[in-house]
Amino acid sequence: NRPARAVDHRLQQHFDACASVYETEIGEEYPQWLKWHLIEKYAKHGDRVVDIGRANGRHALDAALKVACETICVDISEGMLKQLKQRPDYLLAEVESRPSPVVASALELPIQDESVDLAWSYATLLLMPDQQTAISEMVRIVKPGGIVILDIGNVWNLGWLYWRRFYLKRGFSGIFPMSRRQIGKLVHALGCQTLEDIPTGILSQLLLLPYIDKVTRLRDRIHKKGAYPDLDGRCSKLLPIFANRYYLVLRKKGG
Repeated sequence: NRPARAVDHRLQQHFDACASVYETEIGEEYPQWLKWHLIEKYAKHGDRVVDIGRANGRHALDAALKVACETICVDISEGMLKQLKQRPDYLLAEVESRPSPVVASALELPIQDESVDLAWSYATLLLMPDQQTAISEMVRIVKPGGIVILDIGNVWNLGWLYWRRFYLKRGFSGIFPMSRRQIGKLVHALGCQTLEDIPTGILSQLLLLPYIDKVTRLRDRIHKKGAYPDLDGRCSKLLPIFANRYYLVLRKKGG
């Protein structure tokens, strides 16, 4: 539909423009560690996996080369996928071991029904007004018994006031967090079982206050290197309703 295509076009333009400077390394802070930890936990050698919206293949490349998965990297930005194909690890890898880049929208994945073992999407869904369709697409392509890993923004978090303004200034429609109730209803409607529900970010929103991140050591305290979970993760678990994001691991029923 026309609104969805307009959103995709804005996303494509934005990420094409920043593709050459987009970071490639997986960070050491707990939320970044958690993303790779979940992939590593659920991906098995030889699995067919799909990374949706992951830009220059930050996780897709590791899934292909470290876990030996048959990996597909889907992104709306052709510029980002060109950066993937220029990364040294990609160029040095055997051709058959490299992730396959696919330019496509998360709303219409060009992948057959029930044909992959694992699909994940990080830092992507919150930019999509119709993320329910994107999540439905992920569930569609996963085999019965397969795994879907989601990164979903929580509506009850003050950090979204900052990020909504940030993205509106850049021509986006805003950001689109979901409530716990919305998430639960969607998971049930899609015929999935929740295996893990990990909240993060309850303290991270404090870093968005003016000057806090620049003049204090708060980041070091709440995101202590080597702490998994860190202070932020532990506090988020105690008060998940105010977390910034939820990392959900779903299993598609059947199989």
